[in-house]
Amino acid sequence: MRTIRRTLVASALALPLTLGAAGIASADTYGSTEVQAGPDGAATHSTSATAGENGDSQYRQHSGWAGQDGAGSSETHSSTDGGHDQGVLSGTLGAIGL
Repeated sequence: MRTIRRTLVASALALPLTLGAAGIASADTYGSTEVQAGPDGAATHSTSATAGENGDSQYRQHSGWAGQDGAGSSETHSSTDGGHDQGVLSGTLGAIGL
């Protein structure tokens, strides 16, 4: 009975993630998702990286878990704007007209 319940939980979590990942697939996008369920709890981990046409990029990572001792979540985000590809010094000098 526990095995059947775990299989149902894992399937229920995996289906929406699979359908969502299919919608973001392109040559400039990478995505990875992992879902686990067991007798001690459930966990999910997803990662995505995207590069845009203007040189901008994004990186995201998410982890979530729940078990007998509680639940938790962790997220990491990073992005760059391709329109500003100058350093701090050259940007400051350009702003003051030098």
